[in-house]
Amino acid sequence: MRPRLTRREGMILLNVLLVLAVASVAVLIMVSTQDIEVQRSTRLRDAAQANAYARAGELSAITTLRRDALVAAGTDNLSEDWAKLGQQEIAVPGGRFALSIADDQSRFNLNSMHSGESAPIALFQAIGAQLGVEPASLIRIATVVRVAGPLSDDSLIVAAGVPRADLDKLAPWVVLLPEEATINLNTVGLPLLSLMTKDPEAAGKLIEARNRRGFLMPADLSTEGAPSLPGTGFTSDHFRVVTTVTVGDVTQALDSRIARVRRDRAVDVVVTGRRRAAG
Repeated sequence: MRPRLTRREGMILLNVLLVLAVASVAVLIMVSTQDIEVQRSTRLRDAAQANAYARAGELSAITTLRRDALVAAGTDNLSEDWAKLGQQEIAVPGGRFALSIADDQSRFNLNSMHSGESAPIALFQAIGAQLGVEPASLIRIATVVRVAGPLSDDSLIVAAGVPRADLDKLAPWVVLLPEEATINLNTVGLPLLSLMTKDPEAAGKLIEARNRRGFLMPADLSTEGAPSLPGTGFTSDHFRVVTTVTVGDVTQALDSRIARVRRDRAVDVVVTGRRRAAG
């Protein structure tokens, strides 16, 4: 009778061990699931906080640009508060925050070629030659703008067969804005200004004068020996604001296109485009 009892006890012990093993696995699964849910909840919380910081950065740019248009309507230059708004990465509760702001009217507006006038087309060809862009691509871009413009994005240009590599070369120099948007002489860089004046020495003198005073005035063109520059101005209404925020393990970048609409004794500042990137 003893050997049979031993086998029975062994089976009972085995069953108990199996039950314990199954229970252990079930507990492990429950703990792991709860841990995943906690991590997911934490990421959602961090993402919401990062988004709030990013929108706050966008709002600060809107407020600053509205105030600038009211108190200094005659000029938009790099010494003003809006240009100083961009800052190095700083610490915020739970993470890091950085904001950059750029004047879109410091670049050549592709839609200025929609009118068919020779001056903007010639400037665009000079830009393309400076950057080593294929002439066929330049012709396609100018043709698409002339026929289908003004454009709001480059989808038709890409559909016309312009290689993305050529568009990437042009990107730091050109932009798509409403047709009436001119190049701001108070924010344009020396390389583009040199092409505009066709005189690097005159362009350099204008930049020096701008750096001394903080801004240029119409009289400075003749004073510094620069030619008349059609399609230019001294103010801007189109800006790009990029806010990058890291909270915990979540990084978000909010890329906002902002436009000012000037009316009699009033200025509206609106977001014309917004793109988010998450990491």
